[in-house]
Order: sequence, then structure tokens, then C-alpha cells
Amino acid sequence: MEEQPNGESRRRSLRRRVALRTGIVEFQGLVRDVEVVLLTATRLEAEPLLRALEGSEGLAGTSLEVSVEAVGIQAWRGSFGRETGAVSVALVVGGYDKVNAAHALTCLLLASCPAVVLQVGVAGAYPGSGLAVGDLVLATEEVYADTGVLAPEGWLSTEAIGLALACVGGHEYGNVFPLDPGLVGAAFRVVQEAAWPEPRPAIAVGRCLTSSLVTGRAADGRALAKRWHALAESMEGAAAAHVCTLHEVPFLEVRGISNLVADRDRAMWDLAGAAARAAAAAVAICSRLDEVLAAATDAAPRRA
Repeated sequence: MEEQPNGESRRRSLRRRVALRTGIVEFQGLVRDVEVVLLTATRLEAEPLLRALEGSEGLAGTSLEVSVEAVGIQAWRGSFGRETGAVSVALVVGGYDKVNAAHALTCLLLASCPAVVLQVGVAGAYPGSGLAVGDLVLATEEVYADTGVLAPEGWLSTEAIGLALACVGGHEYGNVFPLDPGLVGAAFRVVQEAAWPEPRPAIAVGRCLTSSLVTGRAADGRALAKRWHALAESMEGAAAAHVCTLHEVPFLEVRGISNLVADRDRAMWDLAGAAARAAAAAVAICSRLDEVLAAATDAAPRRA
């Protein structure tokens, strides 16, 4: 019997699906039973964390690296020192924007139950935030800034149109996903008390926005900051907070300010410097992880 013209195409599709599933299983095996997940969007944001891991005794070598190109995820497993012994970590590059962050984190949390997911990366600071390039922000809430309706009468949030994005434990979540205030407060204190080289960064806590559309006009930045009373924006934070809420896993987010949200001028950005500052803050949090976790409130989501 003559083979159908699309037979080879179906076989290629099957091979890709097998590779995809094999890659996910490999990734899940690597991250299983770690205490902390360090979630980044890009290799640039992961590089200073990777250098820190390579300089610690807990990393056994390059054999611990897995590159799962079939699913767009890279990951490393290692450890950082802390007062009560080593803390095991998985460093994950999930890809930029919301879907990539949610995909990587969902694959991970189906196989592992970390004590905390710590998202580490860069952000743009809004006008009026008081933040400058090189400063740090820890999110108290994450907001989907571009989810809702732009109607003739103005912006309508998910709450305004009556459509929740998630319902966990009887609580409905719309655009806003709050982080545990005890965790955020303890992480803020740890980062404040870290040994920073001069010039010392300003460290802020507050609401952060997530949008697939990077704000590159000053007027739009002012409008977003006014609408949401936010300090900074990224492309992944709300998605990670959303997934962690669904899985009832504690979530923290620390970002270095790479640019001000103004009329777009890449010459004024410092992505590498912001990533390095965020990584240093993350390492400080890991070094005092027990103290940070002990500050969690009773209302903090936690999967058994």
C-alpha cells in the first residue's frame, strides 16, 4: 500500500513530541527535591547566578547542567552556603514573557515542591518610583497590566468585567496576585543588611507590573504607574506569581533596575549590571533562607 504523502510529516511530529516529553522528564529529574528555585527569563539574567554557583562548593561540575532545547528550558542544580548548611537550588532559564515563564514553572512544580520560588531578573522603573538604574525592587504584588478591556469609557480590569483569572481556596484572583508579606518583609531586611559595594543600591518594596508590551514611551509609563500605583515592570512576574498561587508554593521576586520607563533609549540601559545586582540579592536571601521562610504568614500558600 502506497504511503500517504503526509506520513513522513507525521513521523517527524511524533519524534518531536517524544523529544519534548523526554526533555521535560530530564528537566523534572534535575529539579526534584530542591529547596529553592531561582527562576530567570534569559541567560543574561542567569549568568551571575551561574557564576556564583560555580564558585560554591555545592556545585559538583558541569555534569549537573541540562539543556532542554526541545522545550526551551535550561537548568542547573547546585547549592549555596547558609548558616545551617547548604541550601539546594535549581537555576532555571525559562524564556522571556508570560507563557514561557508559566510553562517552565508548571513543568517544574509538577515534579518538585520547593520551599520557595525566587524569580530573579531585571525591570524598568516607572516615573515617580524614586528608583534609578542599578537599584533593586522586591515585589509585594504582581499585576497583569495588559489583561482586561480597553473600552470607550476607559480601562476595565478583570475585576471590573467580573472574570477572575484564578480561584484558589475559595479566593478569586484577577489582575493582582499578592505575595506573602512576611516573606517579602524578611527578604527585604536580608537584602538591606547585605554587604553592598559603593555606590550602594536603593532597595524598594512595592507593586510590580507584568506586560508583554514593554513600555517605551514616557507618557504610557506615567499612565501605567498612575493606574496601578506600581514601581516597576517586567514581562514575567505575574505569570510566575499566578502559577505559584495555583500550586500553593511560596513566591518571591527580586529585580535589578536596568532602565527607567521613559522614551526608549537603549543607550541608557544597563541590563548586565541590573542582573548582577539582582543575583547578589538572591544569593543573600538564600544565605539566610531559614530566617526568611520562618517569617511567612499563616495565610501564605503552601502545598503539602
